[in-house]
Amino acid sequence: MPYRILFIGNSHTYYNDMANMFKMLCKSVPSTKDISVTMIASGGKTLDWHAEQPETPFNILYGDYDYIVLQQAAHPFGGKEELLNGTKRLNEWIAKTKSKGVMYMTWAEKRFPENQEKMSRAYEETAQEMGYLLAPVGNVWRNVLKNEPDIQLYDTDGEHASKAGSFLAACVIYKAIFPHINISFKDICENNAVPNEVDKKDAEKLFGYSF
Repeated sequence: MPYRILFIGNSHTYYNDMANMFKMLCKSVPSTKDISVTMIASGGKTLDWHAEQPETPFNILYGDYDYIVLQQAAHPFGGKEELLNGTKRLNEWIAKTKSKGVMYMTWAEKRFPENQEKMSRAYEETAQEMGYLLAPVGNVWRNVLKNEPDIQLYDTDGEHASKAGSFLAACVIYKAIFPHINISFKDICENNAVPNEVDKKDAEKLFGYSF
C-alpha cells in the first residue's frame, strides 16, 4: 500500500534530514516500502506561523497525505495553549482530508531537563483532545538519557539532535504511525537505514527503546 506523509515543523524536523531517516525506515520493510515524504519546515517557526503561509493549506488540502506530522517550536516552548491553538488552525484544513494528524513531541534543552514534563503533558493532552496520534519522542529521549548516558543525543548546542538523536526521533515517529507493522533492527541494517555516523550498537539500543 502506498503512503504519503507530510511533516510540518522547524529545525527539529529538518535537522540531520530526520524526515529522510524516517523514509529509510519505511523502505526497510515491504508493507511500508512504497512511501513518499514531504516536509515544510523553517527554523524556529511555530504551527501558528505555518498556518499563515500559503503553501501550508495548499499542501494539506491537495497533497493526498495519509499522515501529517506536526511539530511545534521547542526552545523555548510556548506551552499547551500555543500548541493547541496552532494545531486547531491547521486542523481546519486537515479535517477536510483523509489525513490523520500526528503530534511529534520534542525534547527539553540539555540544560533545562525539567522542562520536559511541561512539554510532554502539553503534547499528550493536545493529541488526546484532537484525536491525533502521538509520537512521544521527548518521553523516549528522557528514558534514553537516564538509562544510556553514554549515547550522545544532543548536538553541540545542547538543543538540536545529534545524528543519534534524530535517528531516535525517526524511529519513534515510525512506531507511532505504524504500530502494528513488524520491523526488526536487521531489516533496517539491510536497508542501510542506520546513519553512518551512528554507532551500530548505539543504534540498536535506540531502536529497542523506540519499538
